[in-house]
Amino acid sequence: MEERINDCLKGKWGNYVLPFLWLHGEPKERVREEILAIKNSGISEFCAESRPYEKFCQDEWWDDFGFILKTAKELGMRVWLLDDKKFPSGYANGYLEAPERAHLRKKLVREYQIEALGPMKGAKLFVGGRMNEDEKIISAIAYRYVGSGETLDYKSAKDLTSTIKNGMAYWDIPAGNWRVCVTIETAPYEFQNDRLFYYIDMLNPDSTQAMIDAIYQPHYERFKEYFGNTFAGFFSDEPAFLNVCGTYYNTLGKMYSPYPWRADLCELIAKSAGVKKEEIELYLPALWEDLGEITSLVRMHYMEVITKLYRESFSYKLGNWCREHGVMYIGHVIEDMNAHMRMGYGAGHFFRALDGQDMAGIDIVLMQNVPGVLNNIHRAPLADGGKADPAFFSYTLPKLGASHAHIQPLKAGRAMCEIFGAFGWAEGLPFMKGLADTMLSSGINYYVPHAFSPTSEDKDCPPHFYNGGKNIQYPLFKDLISYMKRVAHVISGGTHKADVAVFYNAEGEWTGGKVQQFSEICRTLTRGLIDFDIVPYDALCDAEVKNGKLYINGESYGALIVSEGEIMPLSRLECFANLAKVSLPVIFTDALPKKSAEGEDISKINTLFTVIGTDSLVSHLRQLGVPHLNGEGTGIEGVRFYHVAQNGKDAYLFLNEDINGTVNAKITLPNEGECLVYEPWDNKVYKAEAPNGTLTLKLEGGNMLIYVFGEKIPKDVSDFTYEKEREALPLRFDIYTRKEGETEFKLLAKNSEPFDISAPDKIPDFSGEVRYVSAFYARDGFDVIDLGQVGEVAEVWLNGKYLGARINAPYKFNMKGAIKEGENTIEILVKSNLAHRRPDELSSFIQIPPTGIMGEICLCRYQK
Repeated sequence: MEERINDCLKGKWGNYVLPFLWLHGEPKERVREEILAIKNSGISEFCAESRPYEKFCQDEWWDDFGFILKTAKELGMRVWLLDDKKFPSGYANGYLEAPERAHLRKKLVREYQIEALGPMKGAKLFVGGRMNEDEKIISAIAYRYVGSGETLDYKSAKDLTSTIKNGMAYWDIPAGNWRVCVTIETAPYEFQNDRLFYYIDMLNPDSTQAMIDAIYQPHYERFKEYFGNTFAGFFSDEPAFLNVCGTYYNTLGKMYSPYPWRADLCELIAKSAGVKKEEIELYLPALWEDLGEITSLVRMHYMEVITKLYRESFSYKLGNWCREHGVMYIGHVIEDMNAHMRMGYGAGHFFRALDGQDMAGIDIVLMQNVPGVLNNIHRAPLADGGKADPAFFSYTLPKLGASHAHIQPLKAGRAMCEIFGAFGWAEGLPFMKGLADTMLSSGINYYVPHAFSPTSEDKDCPPHFYNGGKNIQYPLFKDLISYMKRVAHVISGGTHKADVAVFYNAEGEWTGGKVQQFSEICRTLTRGLIDFDIVPYDALCDAEVKNGKLYINGESYGALIVSEGEIMPLSRLECFANLAKVSLPVIFTDALPKKSAEGEDISKINTLFTVIGTDSLVSHLRQLGVPHLNGEGTGIEGVRFYHVAQNGKDAYLFLNEDINGTVNAKITLPNEGECLVYEPWDNKVYKAEAPNGTLTLKLEGGNMLIYVFGEKIPKDVSDFTYEKEREALPLRFDIYTRKEGETEFKLLAKNSEPFDISAPDKIPDFSGEVRYVSAFYARDGFDVIDLGQVGEVAEVWLNGKYLGARINAPYKFNMKGAIKEGENTIEILVKSNLAHRRPDELSSFIQIPPTGIMGEICLCRYQK
């Protein structure tokens, strides 16, 4: 049998889960209780979160963290550490607050403007009029207006910097309307709240060294005996440029925005762009102003330089230190609404920012993803108006993480997602499973659930999985974790089999002009049953093409898809052209580039590319014969798949992400004949067949199956069956309730139809367990019971035998081995959602389900 599925059947899957443990300085016995709660969830690793701990890296911390490491070692667990005192990572525990380290603090550059009208001889310009005493002028450059808008003629540039005396510039203004652009080196406190003032400078390796000196090295010196065994590594949480706060949209061209800076940046930009330093100095205001055709060149190479500096000065610096000390470095940046390729909350370039880490990393928190919401932008407690677009959060973000794991050898296939945090108490286990399924079906195989907290009723970003024993769904949390670990185990260790590569088109945005976010391409491909990786230029540089396929780190792709960008760097276009010349289809969506950032003629290069409308992309790729899988039938648009090959076997994961729809489809794939079917929730295997490469796929909403081809199926494996018919079972129950905190069940209703326990006229603030007791007579051949709508998780006993637990629809339970002729006694235990008694603010963004069994209850007959 397939090795990894066989591992799962034997309960030997690996550990792919390391939840946050929030620490506030609680008593050691309480911390130990929470660690045991993690252990009892089937988890053997956790990440200590230091953010709420007031005395981080002080005596109390060293004592508590030493206790945590010792406890973990005794329990056979591993510990990670979130690497800073404040959120986000980069505060370095206040290391830069010391006056003697002021030179290591962040530098920024800003611009303001003075309007000038000529001709006028002997004009004076008060260029120092809007400055603080600790700021300094970098340059004052005048440009003539052209046209009727704000476009300036870069060829008219007049450098007034050398005329400045005592804050005043002197100029004989020529005829015309002019704008004098004053660029100023500044500090962050001018433009953002004080708590970010002392954050490290991502462009300065001497500044980022503060993370090592203040946090990493002190932990090594005290706990080196744990490094590489009990202590697994450090976790960076959302480090960023932080030149501004409060927005995901800090792009170039924003008037008055400060941008990251260091003294030699003009020289570095010039080298990157292949021009003279003096030219960049003269046109530096293009970071804010439209200076005509030179603008794209300056902006493109500014971003090129600062994102590479981030990678080398921060990401690799910390990652290399960790690897030298026998531990790993993981984490993620803020990706929200494409902030991953911008400044501000972003790190400028998703791949470069994480290149130095040992896992790819993303996060899904704060209502960014709502299972079942596939097309509509929805509201969430996010910045910039609180909008969450499924095209990004559901179809693009998980593929960013998985793609990085696939294409960079350092990642070794490891893709991590911080998950479940800050959704509110309304997020029960069904919601969590929906989030996890989206990530798993995209190739994410490591998880940081958010969070366990020793503080009972912690109001900080619920839900909390144990909550001092008060979370009534906690006993089934281990079922969800085991399920996630089983699927992660099956999809790990092999080679992901994609169809196409989607270009990581940060450059299209950096250079300006009209640009299509590639997230719409990701959604279109996914819903068209075409799998992909997102690939940056840095990976394409070392790629090769063989027999019309692109190869990167063992992954192969039948085409390169590039989202529309009006202006593209010449280096990128030449790279695409070289790939096209060796027979790789290079497809631009909707429009070809109109010009290069350098102003070179690209008409000949464009002849090598194909342009296809996004709406026609799937059909065009199928005409080319690129996709290796196709499907037709009911609900096919709701199917996600993930294909991994290992040891000569092909495993296909199929998810129906439409939680309210059923898939009934025919899937054509390269494999044929007998196959193994793995049902990961129940951890059971069956056999099926794909005659002539056609697989019958029937998937109920929100459920997953894994099909494996290429092995001999053991004889004792039974046939996979589908529901053939159903028959209503109008049960009446004796209903008992046990409110949260109570020890005994109390009779609520006798011989009653099921109803919503938390209805307005019942117990609207009910949070607890509901026990249903009834009896029914067996029907020949009907050996599965479906409870219908359930709020929210259910366990079933039939004639005293435990049938298992379900945390999402369909709430079906197989009664084989427990059902008998004649009368059968059934007991059902339902655990409610927790938001009825904890109506926190975060829970106001999603619906809260009813409580108990709603019906209709049915018996089901299955057939091969």
